[in-house]
Amino acid sequence: MTNEADRPEKAREARERELARSQRLAAGSTVAAILIALASLFGPQPDGILLALLVALPLIAALLVVAWRDRFRIGLGTGSAQANLAGACAVAAGALFARTWLDLNLVSWLPLIAFAFAVAVIFLLAAARFEPNLARRWWRLIAAAAFVAAYAFGMLGQFNQRLDRSPQSVLRSQVQGKHLGHGRMATCHLTLAPWGPFTKPSDATVSQDLYARLQIGDSVCIRERDGAFGIAWLTVSACR
Repeated sequence: MTNEADRPEKAREARERELARSQRLAAGSTVAAILIALASLFGPQPDGILLALLVALPLIAALLVVAWRDRFRIGLGTGSAQANLAGACAVAAGALFARTWLDLNLVSWLPLIAFAFAVAVIFLLAAARFEPNLARRWWRLIAAAAFVAAYAFGMLGQFNQRLDRSPQSVLRSQVQGKHLGHGRMATCHLTLAPWGPFTKPSDATVSQDLYARLQIGDSVCIRERDGAFGIAWLTVSACR
């Protein structure tokens, strides 16, 4: 028969085992996020599955916090026994932002930037209202808002393009220049002659294969769509 005096000790041990498992899960999720981020950033082409995983990781982390608030948290700093999933969320948000910024061709980036800024402001107001301890550490609050904005930027940008079913408008332009982006995440850019909404030469990101095929002076076809959320985007291809 279990001694009544042993019950608090056994409950404490069970709690410690739960927290240890949660810590291992949090560490594993951070490692997984780093591997997925590296694959998505330095792979030859952006991969739809990897981008979907970058979107899903913070959502899964949020669900874990909602389901087991006593075991998981998403926060900056230490001092809590709860497993912190902030590392995985931050890595995924940063990679998703970078991949969106590098890959997408938008007619205007302003709507996407405005949306991300609005989400960050809402987050700041909510955190200051409901998390006074975080509000007193303003630098942590700003850092968290930056990652939230990056995630909102990347998620809306990807969904706007991938869920778009609007008809396309085909316009023509001419290659006026070619150049590669800087750093290890080298991206391929074409400088296009004025077309459609652009009254001056503008850059467009293209695949490595298309970049190698096209030469200065070649004609290109630009396919413009309205975007699932009203943010117009475009792709560039060789004209047949």
